[in-house]
Amino acid sequence: MIANKSQRISVIDLGSNTARLVILNAVPGHAYRLEDEIREVVRLREGMTAAGLSDTAVARALFTLRLFKRFCDSYPVDLIIPTATSAVRDAANGPAFLQTVSQEIGLDLQVLDGEREAYYGTLGVLNEVALGNGYVLDIGGGSAQLSKVRGNRYEQGQSVPLGALALSEQFAHTDPIEWADVHAMQQYIAQQLDTIPWLTKKQAKPHRHLVGLGGTIRNLAAIEAARQSHPLNTLHGFVLSRDSVMETIQLLQQLSVAERRQIAGLNRDRADIIFAGALVLAEVMDRLRVNAMTVSKNGLREGLFFEQFWQHLAYPVVANVRRFSVLNMARVY
Repeated sequence: MIANKSQRISVIDLGSNTARLVILNAVPGHAYRLEDEIREVVRLREGMTAAGLSDTAVARALFTLRLFKRFCDSYPVDLIIPTATSAVRDAANGPAFLQTVSQEIGLDLQVLDGEREAYYGTLGVLNEVALGNGYVLDIGGGSAQLSKVRGNRYEQGQSVPLGALALSEQFAHTDPIEWADVHAMQQYIAQQLDTIPWLTKKQAKPHRHLVGLGGTIRNLAAIEAARQSHPLNTLHGFVLSRDSVMETIQLLQQLSVAERRQIAGLNRDRADIIFAGALVLAEVMDRLRVNAMTVSKNGLREGLFFEQFWQHLAYPVVANVRRFSVLNMARVY
């Protein structure tokens, strides 16, 4: 049965680079609207060693999660869905961090494994984009997720340790980065992508649609939009060509981090990690033999939300994206 009562649903996404909060007002299965969102740069993975997350990074994360919890309580919200991804799942002290968050803040973070992270990111995309058959790429701070979609359904996905922050810490030893480190990073990216059995030029069918999400991809699109003097209210649906990605890579490689901060369209807090993410995107596009990628504003947070919103459906994806988009707008406004 579809509920007829409005609910405020909050999703917290604690990533390796950023922490995000979204609050949506929804009548499940009927209509929804975004009420608020917050983004904080936490750099949870920064300085992570074999011993785990650094004390400084943990302090930043706890401060932000307290802020998010107070924000949710002030609304208030009916349901909080708190999640964490690669930094927490990879850290030796991840369980201790989770216990601290639960005891001190009252949030029981759900740690998503790589495959579930890929699934929820794809779920978010499919409720906004009628993809049909294609691929979804999410480049985060600690990992990247690539998913295969068939018949507008998630078929399979895999997470690889190719996050923009993780790669930058591992390979960017100089500023500007030296060619030897670029080459080493490219080799590592290729080795990790080789672990995805269906991501070979032989297996991947050309001309399939690729949709990209995450901060790295949105920033690469914003750089290209600024380059074209393209007035955009949103990057959702922006088509980013492989040629433009390669042009941006060549530019970024030559510049210091301080110089990158002056690039139109680029968030200043991503200046030190955007280059690594761009290399991942270029290699994936090459392997899939696609000349362009469509940018999605949706991702993991929206996927977790839609699982709740479409809970009455056997599969939580709207049958007709365009029709529901129009109906939702009419019902909300």
